[in-house]
Amino acid sequence: MGTGLQEVSVKPLALLFLLVMAVLTLKLSRRYAPLPLLITTCYMPLGQEFIIGGLHFQFFRIVLLIGVCRVIARREMSDFVLSPIDRLFILWGIAGVVLGTFAEFTWERFVNRAGDGFNAFGAYFLFRCWIRSLEDVIQTVRVLAFLIVPMGISMLVEKFTTRNIFAVFGGVPEVTLVREGKLRCQGAFRHPILAGTYAATLFPLFIGLWFQPRIKRWIPVAGICAAMIVTVAASSSGALLALVAAVIGFGLWGMRCRMQGVRWGIVASIILLAMVMKAPVWYIPAKISDLMGGTGWHRSYLIDQAIKHFDEWWLVGTAVTAHWAPAGQVLTADPRNMDITNNYIAEGLGGGIVKLGLFIAMIVMSFKSVGRWTKVEDATTESRRMFVWSMGVALTGHCVSFLSIAYFDQIVVIWYWLLATMSMLCLLRYRAWDMFPEEEIVSEPIAPSLGTEHG
Repeated sequence: MGTGLQEVSVKPLALLFLLVMAVLTLKLSRRYAPLPLLITTCYMPLGQEFIIGGLHFQFFRIVLLIGVCRVIARREMSDFVLSPIDRLFILWGIAGVVLGTFAEFTWERFVNRAGDGFNAFGAYFLFRCWIRSLEDVIQTVRVLAFLIVPMGISMLVEKFTTRNIFAVFGGVPEVTLVREGKLRCQGAFRHPILAGTYAATLFPLFIGLWFQPRIKRWIPVAGICAAMIVTVAASSSGALLALVAAVIGFGLWGMRCRMQGVRWGIVASIILLAMVMKAPVWYIPAKISDLMGGTGWHRSYLIDQAIKHFDEWWLVGTAVTAHWAPAGQVLTADPRNMDITNNYIAEGLGGGIVKLGLFIAMIVMSFKSVGRWTKVEDATTESRRMFVWSMGVALTGHCVSFLSIAYFDQIVVIWYWLLATMSMLCLLRYRAWDMFPEEEIVSEPIAPSLGTEHG
């Protein structure tokens, strides 16, 4: 492993971008402090990085480091309180680093696991320090509605020119990918599915923004339109399914107090399908692909192989899956592995059944938090309950996308942001003064469990 700064191809424009994000991270008020990191996630490919001592510092990691320095300098963790989701997240992160390293006990493996751990802990706990109320989340989504518009425009340009304008920064191909005759635009993300998923999981939040008072209607409309453009331009069935899941999720708003019955209905349907199908129930995506095209067979086959080779990964995970793959489907860039296009399976491979179980537990706890908030009629206004529901719909979109792609680039930042907002909901009490800034409360509040300062 080398020492010192290695040769990199960082562009002057990218350096200027990084400088602006660094200044904004240090200068913005607490409520808007997450924005530079979210902007970097959306618009800067991982090809722009510094390599120091063999360690890769992509721009979003540098922004993370600057954010940590800000939090320490301003003591923004002084009133930090752990939520149940926080505790699960800490255990999940530790399992990923420790158990994931034991899967192949080498220095390179440890550095890789530690790097992922830094991304996770850094992003998640920065958002946890900066997000104190639902109003903070709403304002962030409001700005994200602005930010996704240039992304939508860039994807349209890519769709019509077959050239990715973000290729100038490296890390993404210049010529747009084509599959089955369809252009698959990807913007600054490493794969079209990830670009489409980013937009599809923000789509429900923009719908939730529509119902908020004092929000100009053109802002969520712009976000909704841009999110749909990005999702369609990516030509990804996984992202489109996440978008469909959002539509279905909002359709269930009227049944929010009877979701337990809906869940049991889904379980019963799966059991019934398992009884009537000749193939295992997880081959449903393969059947759909037979009708509509796509890579459903591969995804079904991957689940089948993960179950058959359960003994190889259940304890600490595994770093070798090439023998799972059918002929000719081993990754060219990594001959020891097949393409793991399922985030749930990737969790198990990265830390065994413990890491996978903790990951699912965080999701379940998040859904429970959404359910509690949306069922309490006197907790806040209808518009706020609708926004909390939109957060749950966004979470559903991620859960659907996890079946078609493993998150392996900067999209993890938006996932950690959503988890951090769910953790915030866990801590807030069901009272209006926990949901709004103090100046918006008419009645006299008692001291909230989390701070609501704006600076």
